[in-house]
Amino acid sequence: MQYRNGVVMAGFLLLSLLSPMMISFASNFQDDSKSISNIIQMNNPPSSSFSNVEDGHNECGLSTYSPHVQTAFKREAANAQDDPQIGESTAKWLVVLSEVGCQSRSEVMPYAKQLGAHSLESTILSGTWIMSFESGTDANSILSKAAGANNPSDEYFSSSTANDDLPFVETFHPMRETTRTPRLIPSDTKFSDQWHLKNTGQGGGTSGEDVNITGAWDNYDGSGVMIAIVDDGLDTTHDDLSPNYKSSLDYDYCANDANPDPSSWNGHGTSAAGVAAAYGNDNYGVTGASMNADLIGILLIACSMNDNMESNGLLHQKGAVDIYSNSWGPSDNGNTKEAPGPLMLAAFEEQAYGGRNGLGGIITFAGGNGGSNSDDSNYDGYANSRFTLAIGAVDDGGDRSYYSEPGANLIVVAPSDGGASGITTTDIEGSGGYSNGDWTNSFGGTSSATPLVSGIIGLIYDADPNLTWRDVQHILVNSAHKVDAGNSGWTTNGAGHEINHEYGHGMIDAGAATNLAANWTNVRAEDNWTSGQINVGTTIPDNSASWTTEYLNVSAGIKVETVEVLFDADHNYRGDLELTLVSPDGTESKLIEKHGDSGNNWNEWLFTSTLHWDEMSDGEWQLKVRDMGNGDTGTWNHWALSIHGTTITTDSDGDGLWDSNETDTWHTDPFDIDSDDDGLSDWDEVMVWNTDPNVNDSDLDGLDDGVEVNTHGTNPLDYDSDDDGLTDGDEVNIHNTNPTVYDPDADTDGFYWFQDCNDSNALIKPGAFELLNGYDDNCNEVIDEGYNMSDYDTDGLSDYAEWHTHLTNYQDNDTDADGLEDGEEVNVLGTDPLVYDPDTDTDSFYWFEDCNDTDASIYPNATEILDGIDQNCNDIIDETFLTSDYDEDGLTDYLEYHNYTTNWTNPDTDGDGIPDGAEVNVYMSDPLVFDPDEDLDNWYHFADCNDTNAEVFPGAEEIWNGIDDDCDDEVDEGTSPPTEIGFASLLTSVSSSGQVEQGGMVNYSAQAIDANDTINWTIEGSPYNGENVSHTYLEIGNFSWTACVSRENVSTCQEGIISVIEVIDTGNGDNTNGGGGNGSNSGNGSTGGSATNLEPDGLFQISTTYIAIFALSVLLIALIGLLLGRNNGDRRKAGQRGQPQGKYANNQFASIPPAYGQQQANYPTHNVVESEYSPQGKYVTQGDNGYSNVPSAPDFSQGRKR
Repeated sequence: MQYRNGVVMAGFLLLSLLSPMMISFASNFQDDSKSISNIIQMNNPPSSSFSNVEDGHNECGLSTYSPHVQTAFKREAANAQDDPQIGESTAKWLVVLSEVGCQSRSEVMPYAKQLGAHSLESTILSGTWIMSFESGTDANSILSKAAGANNPSDEYFSSSTANDDLPFVETFHPMRETTRTPRLIPSDTKFSDQWHLKNTGQGGGTSGEDVNITGAWDNYDGSGVMIAIVDDGLDTTHDDLSPNYKSSLDYDYCANDANPDPSSWNGHGTSAAGVAAAYGNDNYGVTGASMNADLIGILLIACSMNDNMESNGLLHQKGAVDIYSNSWGPSDNGNTKEAPGPLMLAAFEEQAYGGRNGLGGIITFAGGNGGSNSDDSNYDGYANSRFTLAIGAVDDGGDRSYYSEPGANLIVVAPSDGGASGITTTDIEGSGGYSNGDWTNSFGGTSSATPLVSGIIGLIYDADPNLTWRDVQHILVNSAHKVDAGNSGWTTNGAGHEINHEYGHGMIDAGAATNLAANWTNVRAEDNWTSGQINVGTTIPDNSASWTTEYLNVSAGIKVETVEVLFDADHNYRGDLELTLVSPDGTESKLIEKHGDSGNNWNEWLFTSTLHWDEMSDGEWQLKVRDMGNGDTGTWNHWALSIHGTTITTDSDGDGLWDSNETDTWHTDPFDIDSDDDGLSDWDEVMVWNTDPNVNDSDLDGLDDGVEVNTHGTNPLDYDSDDDGLTDGDEVNIHNTNPTVYDPDADTDGFYWFQDCNDSNALIKPGAFELLNGYDDNCNEVIDEGYNMSDYDTDGLSDYAEWHTHLTNYQDNDTDADGLEDGEEVNVLGTDPLVYDPDTDTDSFYWFEDCNDTDASIYPNATEILDGIDQNCNDIIDETFLTSDYDEDGLTDYLEYHNYTTNWTNPDTDGDGIPDGAEVNVYMSDPLVFDPDEDLDNWYHFADCNDTNAEVFPGAEEIWNGIDDDCDDEVDEGTSPPTEIGFASLLTSVSSSGQVEQGGMVNYSAQAIDANDTINWTIEGSPYNGENVSHTYLEIGNFSWTACVSRENVSTCQEGIISVIEVIDTGNGDNTNGGGGNGSNSGNGSTGGSATNLEPDGLFQISTTYIAIFALSVLLIALIGLLLGRNNGDRRKAGQRGQPQGKYANNQFASIPPAYGQQQANYPTHNVVESEYSPQGKYVTQGDNGYSNVPSAPDFSQGRKR
């Protein structure tokens, strides 16, 4: 069956647009027992009206549509039959015509009128038309008759109309109108960002360019399907993954444990898992394509891998896992050609034929991201295996993502980044992965497209769990839809499939795929055909556009699924070559295109193509090669072609040999692919190896032919394939050597290399004597055994340890000749026995014992000196001086040396009379700086609040003067403002004239306002003290007197003049005392007043008796006054200074303050000389005559002086 260009795509689009409830069908399918898939595989129409087309009339119509479109027509027919009222009420009908239906509307219109239609509209399907009738009942009747026109007895058509020009009706149904129900839109909060699932044009993409999945979710969500993400790990606790995660089945093949949680920077697998199977429709995060599928992680690519690890990973939980999603592969740099190892290839085959309980496991692989490097997915041996599905990528505009690699091996493409937006999916929770959040919107590459396909396959399995791995491939091919329609690479293969090297079979379509899967019939068993190796040996012309072509005729009738080409060529710059396979239908598979790859050769490289899907294999195949570069030449050595699919002719056991040939020619069992059970199919034995298909070991070497070919690569007809004298069987079964590699005995010691642990040294072989030399002389996999207990030089180290660990001479107990045995250095001292240990200062201590090996006075247990050096090497400096006080100054010697830098042998470093300890601990002064007593008041500057005033010092008497006299931080405390200084009375005994006769006595009397004040007199130059003073004037003249009231150093004075005159003889005894004097005031704050005589004139009578009495009285008064004055004058002095409590012996030093004196009572004191008091100012008052008034008090507002 062949499809016309455009028809298949139209059918896919119609199926994606129409839901099963939209279309009704009212045709008479007569043979419902035969499935559509069987119809197509048989390539023969059924005998019913479903495909009532005669030979030569198959140019358009139902048979040219894709299987799932045909399914839709059949389904709608059943709906119309179940509800006839649909047709009765509908005027418009969808009608499929063959032959003339392929023409233009004007050409088809006459035939439509012949059927009773009054209008005609075209559709996107060639041969399908919308016809309008007067009534639905009439339409159903007429169209039913037209559909049975192949029956000559039908009354509706005459024999003249039943011919090739009749507008034959293949099928029809009423176009009923119905309401649409929204397809499932998940409630996940980030679903609106997942344009790959539903593209509304968000972010700048093209609306509709998605995988058409929301309709599929109405019925399928992946329940019961297990998807394994084979990657760099998976965040198993991610809230958007954990509901689907099955932790009991996962594994980490890097750490060999059951915890595939990734490192913080390996977020690839977590993001891929979210695309495939994030838990969906839960009002949280994102949704995966299979939102309810089971999910496990297989950590494989986060470390270096080998063939065995890869195969184990792809076979992990083979019975439980349905889909293995692999978003990884070799480098995409455009010059890397890498294929899986034999174990990995075996794992692919095991999954296909043994996975999912024999149905076959699905393995998806990313097609590669090297598109910008001219890379091709067919250069990747993982993605181009026919047992894997290679997935390409398209962007949100429906165009190939710039990085997505083309390749004939691609089966479908799926959305990813590369356009306006990336893929929104899960990320490692927290700051790990691709972003700081739990999701990322920048995932992409074919790494994202691949798990998306894996998830959709989960929906396909949900629709039909009994599908085989090949059924899934068929469904993907037949349901994918065309993208980037303007791309020139689109073409139609011989089976009608639209194909493109950039897009495979198109964009995966979840809705179409699940609909097709729900009605799918399993394909027949796989048939495989191979040409065997075809030797060429032809030089490829350099830099030539001409092809060198090999032709191969295939007689096998296989309906093709995949085609493999094994190509072998030698070339110095393999990127110059181009290689193309051409099928009998003319479909080209570009296997190699010119690209920048300087690698050598294409050695036994297997290419795969899916582009010949459903073509027939029989006919001529071409493989053509050319060299499009200059300067490098090459040779095409050989090639082979393998075709996989289902055969039309009979090969019951599928071994490639027709049943008739097996029975008639080779005498093998046509129902047993391997008649002799040797592991080689009958075809391989007959057509490839020329061995007997009925003998399991043709060369009698102990290995079955199949084991030789498939497992060991040996020649099943040569018992010693490598000609080394060992049979292939012995090498495999006994020696475990490679039977294809010559096994030498290079040192001719009688032991093969696999027996000899060193085949280049004849002295090393099994059974040799073991020497202490670092070699396994006797090949027992133990080196120098026996020497780990011996000690040849008795130095305390075993000989083995000396040789292998310490590298010392096991025959010399002191390898470095430093006087220390090697054992002592290693076991006791921890020194290097290979390095001489010196005693540089010759103090009998080695450098590792001596903390200073350059000073002989420094060594362990030396006497410690106060010098800032650790003499005794105990890691403590001057420790013996921590508590000693050599100079008994109150500071330890350690503190004096290290902290204060004072002289620890001198108690008074600065010589100021205060011990260093007192300065530091008591007075907080600097023991290195001399402390003065500038005012010589016996108090140091730090104790004296005014060291420039000798009257101010601690303990001085506080007086009312505005000064802190006693240095207690209080001013004039305990004192009261002074009373006025002045005279309460001041009297003289002279008359107001101030005259006295020569020899006369004058009495002076004064009282101070304050009785505590002192009264001082100066009369005729002589001082007197006291309140009452008498003075006899013996000479004639004017004499001054002064009376002063004094309080401390303040005084007020009054002055006067006494005039001494000659004695006046009255003669009559009258005693009239004449004379006068004027008084004047002087001094600060003094008041003036006149002296007043004590008595009136003539008070004193001059007589001897009176004079004597008066003189005695004056003398007595003067004596009393003198005594009183002396007492008053000493009162201030007696309490003027506080007595120092402790003094130093040195008389030049001031007193030590009481605080220290109390603590250091043992220190000697020194004498203190007190200064005398003398007034610094006077007030002078001069009376007019007699006694003068008391002057006013001085002004103290400006303070007073001392």
